[in-house]
Amino acid sequence: MRIDAGPRRARRLSLTSLIDVIFLLLLFFMLTSTFTRFAQVDVAMAGQGGAVAAGKPGVLLRLTAAGFEVNGEITDADGLEDRLALLKQTGATSGLVLVGVEGLSQDLVSALEAFRAAGLDVSVAR
Repeated sequence: MRIDAGPRRARRLSLTSLIDVIFLLLLFFMLTSTFTRFAQVDVAMAGQGGAVAAGKPGVLLRLTAAGFEVNGEITDADGLEDRLALLKQTGATSGLVLVGVEGLSQDLVSALEAFRAAGLDVSVAR
């Protein structure tokens, strides 16, 4: 004995769950974008009347794999600003940042921010 089930009824597609997912994604992206803060560091080009006066710079900073080398002494990112402030008190007015192959771009930005916080003029070289 064969039983026919009859024609299937077409179910309507419910958009409620799709709308919920879209609102959750929207909320997620709105919240994550408010926690991201973008900032910029002003860097003068060499031909724009450089920031460092002619003569020997008071601070020589090399970006190395071991950290920051300030006038031949290795320091980390936490102590860099204090070290530059100490050199500023001893009479340094300008600095030179030497970027090598092993230097990271984040280290360069951290160094430029530390020079700015210490009130020293800075130039960047390779």
